[in-house]
Amino acid sequence: MASIFTRSIRLVSRNALVHQSPAASVLGASRYQQLIRSLATAPPRVNAGLDQHTGLLESNPRSPDPSKTAFAGAVSKPEQHQLEDLYAGQPSAIDKAMQMFFFTEIVRGMWIVLENFFRPPYTIMYPFEKGPLSPRFRGEHALRRYPSGEERCIACKLCEAICPAQAITIESEAREDGSRRTTRYGMS
Repeated sequence: MASIFTRSIRLVSRNALVHQSPAASVLGASRYQQLIRSLATAPPRVNAGLDQHTGLLESNPRSPDPSKTAFAGAVSKPEQHQLEDLYAGQPSAIDKAMQMFFFTEIVRGMWIVLENFFRPPYTIMYPFEKGPLSPRFRGEHALRRYPSGEERCIACKLCEAICPAQAITIESEAREDGSRRTTRYGMS
């Protein structure tokens, strides 16, 4: 790879690219090493090319002639022709992937439609029909009582304090034995 760069090195000098030999001077040699490091680690610039007339980088370059590039002898003409014939007349990998992706997505979507077509509806007419509630459902606020008829509430007022909407109001009074009992448990 280093031999490719030793043939001709392009160094930037006042917005123009100039050809220099790598051993032109001591300073040139260190610049050469820096250039080799930067070219080895930097990604290639795909859309930049040298304008033949001005020597500046043009924004929309023409593709170079393959016979004049540094890699012109890498693939010979018969080998290149064999590679082109191998894939001639077949759709590209991108076309195959897109066809497969869209086909599977359409099949999945149609399967979901068919599944839901034969299911009973999930909707209920809410005020007239109510969904099933679990025996441990705790969303309904009510003053509960023991089977003996005594209230379960001891009027600690924790539910009134914890309610984010401030919708629960509790009033209590003292009993003869010193404990408290709820006189009013209100929802507003």
